[in-house]
Amino acid sequence: MGSVFDKFLDRNKQKEIRIKYGDNVMHIIAALAYYTCCNKFHISEHAKQNPFIACLWHGNFLMMPYLYRKIRNIPNMSLVTSAHEDGIIVERYFAKFGLTSIRGSTGIHKGGAKALIQAIRELRMGKDIAVTPDGPKGPYKSIASGILSMAMKSGVAICGCRVKPKDFWELKTWDRFCIPKPFSRIDYYIAEPLILSQNMEIEEAREKLMRYMQEIDSL
Repeated sequence: MGSVFDKFLDRNKQKEIRIKYGDNVMHIIAALAYYTCCNKFHISEHAKQNPFIACLWHGNFLMMPYLYRKIRNIPNMSLVTSAHEDGIIVERYFAKFGLTSIRGSTGIHKGGAKALIQAIRELRMGKDIAVTPDGPKGPYKSIASGILSMAMKSGVAICGCRVKPKDFWELKTWDRFCIPKPFSRIDYYIAEPLILSQNMEIEEAREKLMRYMQEIDSL
C-alpha cells in the first residue's frame, strides 16, 4: 500500500529524507512528550546497581533514553540495531543521548553472530545492552534467539522495560509504534531481573522470557 507522500515524492527521495531527518524528528517528538507530561518511574534496584540487558518491544523504544537517563548519570549502554535504514535512524537518535550502538540483528543472520559476540564482551566489561527482540521487522512481539544467547552466555540478567503513556498515538506499522501525547501521564518501568540459566534449552528460555514480557505488558 502506498503512502500519501507517494503523490509528491518518489520512494528513493522519501528514504533519503527519512535517513537525513528521522532522528531529529524523533528527538523533537520525544522531548515534547517528556517535558509536557507527568513522568512516573518504577525502577528495580537491580538495574540501578548492576549491568543489565534491557528488553523492550520495538514499538516502545521512543522514550527509552529518558528512562535510562534516570538510572545512569553517565550513559553506559549500547543498543543492538540493524544495518538497514531504520537502524541507522535509531542509532543516530540514541546517540543524541550519549548511547552507542552495536550493528547487527538479534537473529542468526544479518551480522547477528558478530553483534552477539560484541554484546557479550561489553556486558562482561560492565556495560548495559538494550535489545528489541522483535526487531528490526517483526513479527510483532516475537523473541529472536540473540537476546536469549546473550543472557545465557554472559550470565547477565534481563530487565524488561516498558514505557506506558496514558494517552498516545499508535502508528499503523508492523511494530505499532507508540507516540505519547503531550500533556498527559507516562509511566516508565524497569522490571525485576530475569536470569536465564546457561543449561536451559533455547526454546525453554524463549517461553520463559515471553511469559516475563507478557507480565510486563500487563502492568
